[in-house]
Amino acid sequence: MPKWLVRLKGERFDLEDFPKLLCSPEVRVVEENGSFYLESSEFNSLTLAEEVRERGRALIKLINGVSKFNRNNFLNISEDGVTRLEDDGKRHSYVFLKGTAKIRTKVSAQLTVIAADGSEKVSTQPSALESLLEVAQKYNVVADALSFYREDTWSSLYKAYEIIRDNVGDKIIKNGWSVKSDISRFTQTAQSRAALGDSARHASKKYKPPAQPTTLLEARALIKAILSRWVSSKT
Repeated sequence: MPKWLVRLKGERFDLEDFPKLLCSPEVRVVEENGSFYLESSEFNSLTLAEEVRERGRALIKLINGVSKFNRNNFLNISEDGVTRLEDDGKRHSYVFLKGTAKIRTKVSAQLTVIAADGSEKVSTQPSALESLLEVAQKYNVVADALSFYREDTWSSLYKAYEIIRDNVGDKIIKNGWSVKSDISRFTQTAQSRAALGDSARHASKKYKPPAQPTTLLEARALIKAILSRWVSSKT
């Protein structure tokens, strides 16, 4: 049976861990000759390269969201063409036409389990990325929240919070995912032009800043913590 592959474009720093993190039949990344390709069981029923491209781009959007959630310095990847691999090994490639250096670090992509006798083996459990991707594929609200979180702006972080709040209401407080004072400080900061300038959600002077405005770093950590607990509640 012919197989569809979607070539991935991005920095190797971000791509190289995917073959270890995404290796299920549903969503899998493979490396071939220095290039990275996305495979998915969802491609099997498709017949046109354009269809594969569109489905691949939708999956890549989800992957970007969960990857940014897993590692804050992750840079988005994108689609870079489609390949059809025939049963006889022939390849048909489809291309759709249309520099600042950074130092980044990350933890190991693999989980190594050390047994009582001291032996080591790589865990075969689904990676955190696979588990998160599975939830995002199952619940559109999770996919939307992760997509906004990935954008990493005051406005997008607020939108991620709104999605969660609309989904669970006051359970954010009742379940202990956060405390009211932290949320109030975040929302008040996000809406105040006096606190954030043009990055604020509103321009009106009626939105006053809190005594101690939330920093973007604090806002990111707050929304990530709430998002993490919300996602866990759906597994």
